[in-house]
Amino acid sequence: MATGGGAHWNPQSQRWEWADQPPPPPPMPPGGGGRGPGPDPDPVRNWRVPLLVALGAAVVGGCAMAGWLLLGDGEPKAPVAAPSASGTPGPSPSTGPADAAPGAPSSASASASPTAAPPYTVVRDDGGFSVAVPTGWERSRDENGSGSFYRRPGDRSALVQIFRVTEPDSVGACELLRISSQTLGANPGYREVSVDPAPGESCELVYEYDSQESQGRRRGIERIAVAPDGRRWALLAAGPAADGTAVRANLTAAVESFRPE
Repeated sequence: MATGGGAHWNPQSQRWEWADQPPPPPPMPPGGGGRGPGPDPDPVRNWRVPLLVALGAAVVGGCAMAGWLLLGDGEPKAPVAAPSASGTPGPSPSTGPADAAPGAPSSASASASPTAAPPYTVVRDDGGFSVAVPTGWERSRDENGSGSFYRRPGDRSALVQIFRVTEPDSVGACELLRISSQTLGANPGYREVSVDPAPGESCELVYEYDSQESQGRRRGIERIAVAPDGRRWALLAAGPAADGTAVRANLTAAVESFRPE
């Protein structure tokens, strides 16, 4: 898919390419490194399409949201909770009350001292930002997706993931999420719930897929947000689909408290 600026998506090499970029090297022979043959238990975690590419998706362990999205060993990084973890701007919001984006800031705020009310705690990440995560959650160091992952110790059913979006600005946020969602469509049980514009040149992808980590259906919500300096970041929350309210609350807390350095 052409995205402007001389860049195009090569479905054979599964990456973004530019006109002056040399062809990709030949594929490794079977068994020549990497994880080896065999499917990922939860392929949606390393999602980055272009980066991707890690959504994502969102998504993500054990195996988004959103890498480019949704993308590593496991689940989508979900787009922009996966391979493991997202062109026209998305339609007007069509999700139900549980998915409707709350009154979060249109872009990452420049406030120097983020705060968060219980049950969330603000943490400073060595990736160059501060963000609120559920109290007791810790940075997970055994992930294959891009960026920073936070989980409850000993529990891989849910997560919060944050990473820089490095695709060209000529590729809009909703377009990235749609591309990521298309890539995630190859995963078992994948369903795109919505791709909707958000305030401040942001966009949000909501999706579900079958996840071993969540022991059933997993819901991922990935938001591409624009920082005051113009850099774009992807914030992803994922967890059991049956607990979609908590997934939305975790994403909202992350978006409202996120402060890049």
